[in-house]
Amino acid sequence: MARSAHPELTRAALLAAARQVLRRQGATLSLDAVAREAGISKGGLLHHYPTKERLLAALAHALVEDFQRELAAVHGAETAQRGPQPGAWLRAYIEVCFRPDVDEPALSAALAPLGALPEQLASLQEMQAFVLRDAEADGLPAGRAHAVRLACDGLWLGRQVGIPDLDAARLAALKEELIAWTRP
Repeated sequence: MARSAHPELTRAALLAAARQVLRRQGATLSLDAVAREAGISKGGLLHHYPTKERLLAALAHALVEDFQRELAAVHGAETAQRGPQPGAWLRAYIEVCFRPDVDEPALSAALAPLGALPEQLASLQEMQAFVLRDAEADGLPAGRAHAVRLACDGLWLGRQVGIPDLDAARLAALKEELIAWTRP
């Protein structure tokens, strides 16, 4: 990749390359492999992301932003179809959380070390504070809203730590039950 007059495009290409490398190599991602995948020199990569941790932190932020965009799109569709009803945001959250994600295992394994870096963890927590705010603003009792949200989060986290996943029938039953909890 030639030097770009648009550094944001170069950073986006580097993050896309990091995703590809993570899909193939998981947590063994190297900066050399990311640079090769992006078609840029390692020095060019280091200009934008001076450390592996900075690259992974940027990727984590991009993933949260992707999740927020997907959630907003699903919420918008829900609202357009049924109008602004209580529980609409939580139904969108359920829908997005229950979709299969091909990147999930490799990305989660690679991003886990960021939890040990207090400044990165604080930044990610701040960026994801919307889930508390939006769940509580969804028109349902706060306890029920958080029970739904935490069930979705627990499903995702369980997969990350190796807890046996539910089969398709059980997943469908869980999803239906959580959706029922979002109806006023």
